[in-house]
Amino acid sequence: MQKSFSAPLLSRVKSWQLVSLGITGWITLYSAAIISRGAGSIFVGNTQGGCFAMTMALAGIEAKRFKKGGAVPANPLEWITGIDTETVNQMLANYQKDQGFLVEPSQAGDAELGFGVRAIKSGRIVLFETNRWREPAINVEHAQTTDANRKTANGDCAVIVSVGTPDNDTKMFVKQRPISLIFGNELKALLVKAPTTVE
Repeated sequence: MQKSFSAPLLSRVKSWQLVSLGITGWITLYSAAIISRGAGSIFVGNTQGGCFAMTMALAGIEAKRFKKGGAVPANPLEWITGIDTETVNQMLANYQKDQGFLVEPSQAGDAELGFGVRAIKSGRIVLFETNRWREPAINVEHAQTTDANRKTANGDCAVIVSVGTPDNDTKMFVKQRPISLIFGNELKALLVKAPTTVE
């Protein structure tokens, strides 16, 4: 979308300045019409001045609207800057060790299927999918792919790790499959608390 040519001007003036200019212009045009044409030109003076004042009032509203829309929204995912997938894998491995899991080295093919961590507890293999952790949303297709990859990698359970949030369809899908989610603020809390080196 192209920016308006008036944008640089509107970013420098305040709406009250434009309204004041409109009132001053109205008085000036009204006075000029009275002086040049006499008492019979009250209608002409009011019309010219009123149009000018209205234009300036609308410009004031536009200036206020432009300034409101000009603010740069905060990036909610700014905290992931500088964190790579290996760091996420190390954090998950450490956390799983703390929970009593045995963390195994990744098997051949795990990385291609998107799994960064393989953990075992009570004979159950849990696979953590971390290759798509930066995606801003988790959809059903993502969950279906993870479930198919879990079967290929002989995992009992898969955990989708993501900064994004799942939609309602995805939440319903994972309830019916051996899939769990670590996402959003939960992932952020783990990354902030956990050490970044695997012992």
